[in-house]
Amino acid sequence: MNPHTVASDLEGTITAGETWRGMRDYLVENGYEKRYRRFFVRRIPGLFLFRMGWVKNERAFKERWILGLLRLFKGLDEAEMAAMAKFVAMQTLWPTRREKVVAELQAHQANGRSVIIVTGLFEPILQILARELGGFDCIGTPLLFENGRFTGKTATPLNIGQHKVEHLQARLYQGKLAAAYGDTVRDIPMLELAQEPVAVHPDARLRQTALNRGWRILE
Repeated sequence: MNPHTVASDLEGTITAGETWRGMRDYLVENGYEKRYRRFFVRRIPGLFLFRMGWVKNERAFKERWILGLLRLFKGLDEAEMAAMAKFVAMQTLWPTRREKVVAELQAHQANGRSVIIVTGLFEPILQILARELGGFDCIGTPLLFENGRFTGKTATPLNIGQHKVEHLQARLYQGKLAAAYGDTVRDIPMLELAQEPVAVHPDARLRQTALNRGWRILE
């Protein structure tokens, strides 16, 4: 990969949209509302605790939620999953893109840098967004299909945390980034690889880290 590479997270960084909401809306609008209702009702107690701030591991809760929601698509064929991916990308994530971040990434690309999106987002959705953004490279979480049908599972663990950094480093020249963009504390390992780390609408812990280290904050 080009030694002058720029990496960015996606949800919360390039877009303010939330994938799970788009997936929910697709189910409701395409004849699968009962599946979603059953899923939601079973999780009301845990959701209550989460909203009250009584869940100790917020990250784990969100991961269980999105993976549970993903299982509701089990049995759909590749065309149906492609339709879902397009719906989520273009109805939920693309309209809420952060124009300042998109403009900076496209400027990096115009100046000869390789831009790569590194995220836990499911790859069928991610690939659509990457094309819309200008043909950026991307690393996400692949889905598992068998005999042309979706199994309800990911082919690998979610591309988050340490997995995210390892996958990115494997594609870097000398393990270095020209710039990196992220929005949460989990993006700090990626931001530390960059000559120019940028905290985008950061959560409290990333904001404090950015202030302590003199990183740029983009609101």
